[in-house]
Amino acid sequence: MLSLFVLLPLVALAGAASLPHIQHLTPRETVEESPVEISPLILDGYDVQGVDNVPYLVSLSLTKATYAHQCGGVIIGKTWIVTAGHCVEGVRAFNGDVLGTPIYAGVSNRSNVTAAQVRYVDFASVHRSFNGNAGSDNIALLHVSEPFVYTARVQQIALPDVDEDYSGKLVTAYGWGLTDVEGDEFSKQLQYAFAPLLQNSECEVLLPSDAPLTDKQVCSTVKTCYGDGGTPLVYWPIDGPAELVALGSWSYMPCGYANRPTVYTSVPSYVGWIYGTIAAYYQLN
Repeated sequence: MLSLFVLLPLVALAGAASLPHIQHLTPRETVEESPVEISPLILDGYDVQGVDNVPYLVSLSLTKATYAHQCGGVIIGKTWIVTAGHCVEGVRAFNGDVLGTPIYAGVSNRSNVTAAQVRYVDFASVHRSFNGNAGSDNIALLHVSEPFVYTARVQQIALPDVDEDYSGKLVTAYGWGLTDVEGDEFSKQLQYAFAPLLQNSECEVLLPSDAPLTDKQVCSTVKTCYGDGGTPLVYWPIDGPAELVALGSWSYMPCGYANRPTVYTSVPSYVGWIYGTIAAYYQLN
């Protein structure tokens, strides 16, 4: 069976051995080589009951004219969203620009977004080392022109400490990606699934020897798919707010292939970059 790995928003494919620049394909396209792909879905998940359970999750629309979910993102401040770098590059490739991209907050079921808070991107920063390959720094920050209004349905998540280790802790993934490997439509209802975060040594055993796994990435056995790029892995401490562990980055395709884990961008590895980028923005604006 064909095995590939993909970045989790649109289907991005790259040779697993040579790891050339990722090419973006549609979910129904196939490739006659072994690649890595980014995809956005949660397979074998559960419906989230009430948006106030995940008030920090947002949906990035691919187009400006109408709402079309492409990727997830996470509110980390009243005007700041963190997401995957490939999600931002996907919007840029489709529209020619990221500015003006609508972001929908306060959404659980995407079939009804009338109550959503919609904000528009006026600044985007993709990590300078992200080059489209699955092993590069797949993270980005978005600033919106109008602050979110915090309510029970819209809130920010807590960032972790620098280099915080969540290995072995139970983490939860959220997303609107495909729920059926053979499907062609993203989930309307927000999905979630949970599993312990793997030690990187455990992840290495479950992935092929040429997998582009780095020490800035973490793995979970939650099965994600197309549409789950940029969506969060969240840790819920016994007391205290939810903490952002990681962002959906890439997985082997087809979704859930051979029970291989999904690979996420480890947020603790980029806390310094996040704060530094935000500080630079305010110095220049």
